[in-house]
Amino acid sequence: MTSDGSTFRNSYRAVVQESNQLPELRKPLYQRLTELRDGRAVVSLVISFARPDARLMQADADMLEEVLVNMDCSKGISLVLNAPGGDGLAAERVIRVCRNYSGNDFETIIPARSKSAATIICLGSDRIMMSPTSELGPVDPQVPYDIGLGQPVLMPAATIVKTYDGLFAQANQLDPNSRIEPHLQQLSKFDATYVEELRKAQDLSEDIALSSAKMRMLSGKDDSEIKSLLEPFTDPEKTKDHGRGISWEVAQNCGLNVDKIELNSELWTVIWALYARCNFVVQSPDSGIAKLVESVNDGYFAS
Repeated sequence: MTSDGSTFRNSYRAVVQESNQLPELRKPLYQRLTELRDGRAVVSLVISFARPDARLMQADADMLEEVLVNMDCSKGISLVLNAPGGDGLAAERVIRVCRNYSGNDFETIIPARSKSAATIICLGSDRIMMSPTSELGPVDPQVPYDIGLGQPVLMPAATIVKTYDGLFAQANQLDPNSRIEPHLQQLSKFDATYVEELRKAQDLSEDIALSSAKMRMLSGKDDSEIKSLLEPFTDPEKTKDHGRGISWEVAQNCGLNVDKIELNSELWTVIWALYARCNFVVQSPDSGIAKLVESVNDGYFAS
């Protein structure tokens, strides 16, 4: 240790950086990933899965654009994306931002899970890069619904609409001698206007997913073929559960441009190292951070 204590100060700084996962620690990973992706601008969009209120929003697209406007995107954009659901319109805007800044070379890299609205972003990219452990997910909308637990829980819009339609159909099919009161009592728990809004939300989610894929990866195919190909993403009857993961094989079988990343490759090692550090920031209960949008030289946090 030197007389001025510099060794101690450097060690203390290193400990602070490591325990708080400061951006300086991730910089070499962004630099190496840029090299491995042929000079593309690498940006991370990581949102916590641990916070129920953390969801993709329009403000995230603004943060992303603020990062991209200060980058050289002439060789394309690699978006490292790990996020739960959120606003489908925000996903559509993220696609528009990335497509315009990238010069139509926009790829998404999935280190772990990109679900729901984040999956829609992937559908709008030129290629999706996934490992055997990466997951996409269904894109059908989830909405808050009161089931008598004291606070609303997230429920598939499709389930609410299907239940309402089933009760309505049963009431209409009753013979004249059957009592309709029990059916009316059940139907009274639903707001017909809200159900119609849920139908619109379903249509909007599907439309954004299909039109996003049609832009590039499924361009040249007609709407009915695209709808059929993407049923594992859009049809709740196919996926069975909104949280169910969709693997690279299933995505590839849907006609999507998916590149498999081998787990023993340097590319995956760098991607995982970057993800682990970014995810630590948004998952830590002490950080107060739920979202991270970051590049090699720039970054934004949101609670």
